[in-house]
Amino acid sequence: MALQVVRGNRFGTLMDGLADALRRLQNDPFARVRVLVGYPTTGRVVGQEVARRLGISAGVDYLTPAQLLGRLAEPAGLARDRSRWLGSPLDLAVWEAVTSMTDEFPVLARAAHPERPGGRRALATRLARLLRWYLDHDPDLLAGWLEDADEGPGGAELPERLAWQPELLRRSVEALEVDPCELLDALLAAARADAVPTLAFGLDELTIPRTRLLAALAESREVTAFQPSAAGDAEWIRALGAEVHPARDEPAAPPHLTLHGSHGPARQVEVLRDELARAFAEDPTLEPRDVAIVCPRPGRYATLLDSAFAAVPGRAHPGRSLRVAPVGGRESNPVLECVVQLLRLGESRASATAITELVTSSPIAHRWRLEDRESVTEIVEAAGIHWGMDAGHRASFDLTVTQNTWMRGLDRVLVGLAVSPRHDSGLSLTGTDAVGSSDLPIVGALCELVSRMRRLIAQTAAPVTVPEWVATTRQLLADFVGVPFADEWLVLQVHAALARLAADHAGSPTELTRHEFAHLLEATERSTRRVSAGNGSLQVIDLGELAHVSFRLVAMIGITDDVVPGRGAAQPDALEVAAVDRREVRLRQLRAHALAAERLIVVRQTRSERTGDEVADGAAVDWLVDALGSPVTRIEHPATAMSEANFDTRPSFDEAARAGALARRGAATLPPAHTRRRHDARRLPVGDPPAQVDLGQLERFLVDPAKAFLRSAAGISAFPGASLSDELPLALDGLEQWKISDELLNARIEGRDPADVAARLRETESLPPGELAARAFRRADAKATELWGEAAPLFERPATDHRIDLRVPVPGIGEVRVVDTVSCRGGEPVSATLSKGAEKFIRPWLESLALGASGDPTPANLVRYEAGADPFLQQPTTRRVGGPDAAVATDRLTAVLLAFALGQHRLIPVPADAALAYASQHARGTLTPRDWRGSPGWRHPKWSKPGDAWPLFFSDVGELFDDAPLPEDPALGQTSAFQSWALALYSGFGGL
Repeated sequence: MALQVVRGNRFGTLMDGLADALRRLQNDPFARVRVLVGYPTTGRVVGQEVARRLGISAGVDYLTPAQLLGRLAEPAGLARDRSRWLGSPLDLAVWEAVTSMTDEFPVLARAAHPERPGGRRALATRLARLLRWYLDHDPDLLAGWLEDADEGPGGAELPERLAWQPELLRRSVEALEVDPCELLDALLAAARADAVPTLAFGLDELTIPRTRLLAALAESREVTAFQPSAAGDAEWIRALGAEVHPARDEPAAPPHLTLHGSHGPARQVEVLRDELARAFAEDPTLEPRDVAIVCPRPGRYATLLDSAFAAVPGRAHPGRSLRVAPVGGRESNPVLECVVQLLRLGESRASATAITELVTSSPIAHRWRLEDRESVTEIVEAAGIHWGMDAGHRASFDLTVTQNTWMRGLDRVLVGLAVSPRHDSGLSLTGTDAVGSSDLPIVGALCELVSRMRRLIAQTAAPVTVPEWVATTRQLLADFVGVPFADEWLVLQVHAALARLAADHAGSPTELTRHEFAHLLEATERSTRRVSAGNGSLQVIDLGELAHVSFRLVAMIGITDDVVPGRGAAQPDALEVAAVDRREVRLRQLRAHALAAERLIVVRQTRSERTGDEVADGAAVDWLVDALGSPVTRIEHPATAMSEANFDTRPSFDEAARAGALARRGAATLPPAHTRRRHDARRLPVGDPPAQVDLGQLERFLVDPAKAFLRSAAGISAFPGASLSDELPLALDGLEQWKISDELLNARIEGRDPADVAARLRETESLPPGELAARAFRRADAKATELWGEAAPLFERPATDHRIDLRVPVPGIGEVRVVDTVSCRGGEPVSATLSKGAEKFIRPWLESLALGASGDPTPANLVRYEAGADPFLQQPTTRRVGGPDAAVATDRLTAVLLAFALGQHRLIPVPADAALAYASQHARGTLTPRDWRGSPGWRHPKWSKPGDAWPLFFSDVGELFDDAPLPEDPALGQTSAFQSWALALYSGFGGL
């Protein structure tokens, strides 16, 4: 018999011929017929076209050559051998071969890197891929090597650097117990014996085994292949000497080509969506099934395409209603990901962040009731955990330090639950007070999980065979994982993958480490896209898929030089085997897609997404334009969807973008957003005033009025959430050292022994490990000791407490009561701080005002570090703050109460450090306007601490002087509200 090729110009003509051939072959209603196609998606569409012509397409299998080989292997008893050659067993066989050859071939010893995790596996995987590639492109070469003929292609001498390849094949085949050449011959014999009538459609380039498969099928029966003219003169047609018969149809007219120039990938997808919506609007007869989007690398654009075409409620872009098939394909299996992470625990640092993410992942969190990630994070942070399961786990990283491990941290949590804070537990460990009885379920789950993780790490320390790893993993699933009933299929999917591994590697003596098995298990999950062609949706297809199926409109995106033409077919370390140039194949497939369309849209990048500069067109796009020879319409698009140019001659369908463009046009005449926000926040209505306050409330307000406003008026708390640190501190940073110094200073003020502070810090593991802790503590204590030397004489004076109970009438507000107690030493308030911030003057200032308004004018004392004659040398200094007479003190306190009352409902523009600096300069007459410009921040001399709230209202220090006083603001003859409030609150404080 023979192989016949019918070559036609039009898809419809070929489908008519295929349908007629099937009608002739299907005499028996129970007999089966097969049609070989290039892609599963092509088979789906071809089957529908056949059914449309014949009324039904029953008894016809549409298979790719690879699928047919799998079908033939089953009845021939070759399925397991084929699975082992194509799967991971070959990788492990190559692994064993490489290990046994390192002494004979030093080049392999250098490449394997046995002491590097993953080194052997990566090399074995790459070499196994090379052997499969040889079988596809020169199986006779492998047959010669298996017969001890160490020669290159065509009998050429092997290069010395590749002389190891024949021996590698022989040893790999011996370890695998599968001869690929014998396997191929057996499959071809099964094909010759197969009696199912066979046809073919749209086969592009075939590998040598698949070409021989087609020849074997044609030996005992006639095989007719229907080939589009756009497929060209494929190599397999010449190799098999097929008879080519032209179909009687006219060549299709070249498509109308439109090139759309755009910017980055995201903008290209927006342009594509607009142009598709335009095509459907211009042609009401166009349906989604008539359109295909060709994307040579769908994974690169999957997220962008899925989000751009996803349906959303309300008035949305019409492109979202086009029923575009999802591109992202199957999502990864979270249970498998969780299992892989658990297997890799022993090789990881088991950091606080990693383990927290793991235990709060859905497969574990559901079973152990750890869905509240914030609560888990707070407990882990309070426990002081950084990394490492326990001392033994740390030792694997050559570190004998035990503090801040998971075991030590959970011990701290348990001590905190069982023993009251600051109570000696007898364990040289102080419990944390951040947990309570309500946290018991979370703490119990964490303790049990960490215990099981430690046991798992110990059990998986030694390499074992794949079947043993499968058993361990099944137990791991039982110990850790639990999912809702609706997600049980995820666990079953993992069990199925484990069963395949156990079957493929049964009897294999190769031992893997936990890292290597985790990679092997991870590789079992293939992100394959479901065949959805022919379901009426608009398809996003890979290059070559449905290349010979006609569409009314084909849109192309992502045609970049790295993809089309891309790189050639040669594998690393491959001999010069005659192989099809994949670059030419990709270009032919690109042309086939174009010729199968009545209209062609190509969206490509012509300008940089960052700079807007022109970039060179892709070589493939230029080649396609020349190959088609049809007229080209070129359209350039602006950089953003909200550009006004997007709504001129070719108005976009994006209503949201149009609204943005209009808003953008209007925003050009409006003040900046932060200015408008500040304007509105200062004019909010004022509610009921507070009846009673204490000095602490007033202090917190004056330190950050913007933060206080957001908290009281909008309910926005600026407290940072729990955050985890994965690094074991080897030194204290500035803030941590300041905290310890401050605690030591407060201990001296309160009369406590600093040694007790040191012991508590060691027990809470707040210091670096070992001798580093002693050094860090000495540095922190030196600062506290030096400052205490200045403050001690003041604190050693007799202590007295002054009761404050004032009723202050506030204009426009009413009477406000101030109640508090001011502690004095020698009749004066005294405080000490290691902070250099100006806001530390506020508490002494308020205490001085309260005493003065009570009829006891008294200055306050603040001891802190300040620059002396040498601006780079900080020295302990005592500052006397305030001390105004009763009238002035009452006036200032009234302004404070007014600011507090108004600031609960509206923004008072008086940042503390800037206001104190302004009041001091105003008092000295040294105000310099140029000093009050620039962005606020730690570099600015006047406003160094804007915090998180003030940037919502100010972007430049000079803006403090832009807002005129409101009627409720103090009337002090100043031009801005900031100036008025700064003088009303801080005039005469005398601190700076």
